[in-house]
Amino acid sequence: METTLHITSNTMLQAGSPVAKPRSKANWFPGLNGLRFLAAALVVLMHIHNNMGLQGLPQLPAWPVLFKGLTAVSFFFVLSGFLITYLLLQEQKNTQTISIRAFYLRRVFRIWPLYFIVIVAGVFFYWKIVPAMHMSFESDYPHGLAIALYVFFLANLMNSLYHVGGMLHITWSIAVEEQFYLFWAPLSKKFQNKMPWLITMVTLTSLTLHALNTFNVFHCSKGMQAFIGTLQFHYMGFGAGFAWLLFNRKEWLLQLPIFSNKVLQFLCLGALIAYFLFYMKSFVGDLLSPIPLALLFGWLIISVSSNPKSIVGLENRPLNYLGKISYGIYMYHMPMVYATTFFFKKYFFLTKGPLYFPLFFLMVFLLVIVIASFSYFYVEQPILKRGNKLKKRYA
Repeated sequence: METTLHITSNTMLQAGSPVAKPRSKANWFPGLNGLRFLAAALVVLMHIHNNMGLQGLPQLPAWPVLFKGLTAVSFFFVLSGFLITYLLLQEQKNTQTISIRAFYLRRVFRIWPLYFIVIVAGVFFYWKIVPAMHMSFESDYPHGLAIALYVFFLANLMNSLYHVGGMLHITWSIAVEEQFYLFWAPLSKKFQNKMPWLITMVTLTSLTLHALNTFNVFHCSKGMQAFIGTLQFHYMGFGAGFAWLLFNRKEWLLQLPIFSNKVLQFLCLGALIAYFLFYMKSFVGDLLSPIPLALLFGWLIISVSSNPKSIVGLENRPLNYLGKISYGIYMYHMPMVYATTFFFKKYFFLTKGPLYFPLFFLMVFLLVIVIASFSYFYVEQPILKRGNKLKKRYA
């Protein structure tokens, strides 16, 4: 969430945002940071486009790729399930057990700091700054309820029931991951000898819930239907399945034609690219897409990180760096979108020139990269170092 990932009991992960440790070739996954950044960039692109429209600024044409932010989050879920499960399998192999306490400490020190920074900043912005500036936004929901739900990682419930604003809304995916982690580590430890069965049950249950909710079989309100729709544990289940196969059946997995045959690899890659560039949202498509999408995402993760015959290579320094700070890019980008929008509304004449779109997008990405870099080196890394010292007591 070093485009490579070191999987040991000391690894810190977040939705595919790891803090890597000294290299050990046997346990490194090259290229994943590149995927991480590309997915985060799709989220940023979607929010830039949407915010332009909301603020009355000129927009690009409604190209499908500009609406694939939610799909990018689903990719993060697959990647998260893959990395977390591989970590647990490696820990079980190395130590013959899984330390649940250490697992949760890793999550706390990796995920919580930025999550709560954004929550506090969002609450202050929408509850204090926006009213003081007489902007047209109302936080007409119970503030006590909001604080309780955000503190207990139920942001996906809060954001489904109420209009909270973009800065707070992005936290829904972090909440979903925390909810998954809450039960996945204990179940993985309890059913370590039945992992394929566990993965299948979790995935099928989530897929069934997704399908039934799509048809509103439960007769829920729109808010509750949206909340159930956020529980995309099936994507994490598919990621976990690919992790188990790579860990236990690596030779068999990589000999499959989709990994060993270049023509089939190009077809898989082409299908993914076509989906992002051309697929327009539809009821039937959204109902049927989770399984093929999850399989293609799993294929891409394995291809980039573990397949010596892969046609996809993303191991380079720029992507490596951008992937390292991708958690910050995801969490901090909305204020940068707001700031850039404010700038172009103030100097509206700039929207008339041919450089408007390149300047707008470039300004957002430069701002968020600077902020995410500062956060990575001066907030996340110091906290992680302290967390590692504490965690070693329970490893």
